Amino acid sequence: MSSTVPIARGGLGPIERIIRILGGALLALFAANLWLTTGGLLAWASFAAALIGADFVVTGIRGYCPLYARLGIGRPRTKTRT
Repeated sequence: MSSTVPIARGGLGPIERIIRILGGALLALFAANLWLTTGGLLAWASFAAALIGADFVVTGIRGYCPLYARLGIGRPRTKTRT
């Protein structure tokens, strides 16, 4: 009998989800503001940062990160009571 714990690949813990949602929202808002008020290369870099922030918010809400899943990073599965 094996004592290994199954891993939920790509799963995020509750603390990481909160950090992703709050940090991603702050990054997206700051970068979107910078993008709208600047021009040139800085505007494109700000646009990219806003997209990354939005991605953090979405993955935080969903509780699943596709990049983590591809890299094999995950959390131990928890048993749910029925």
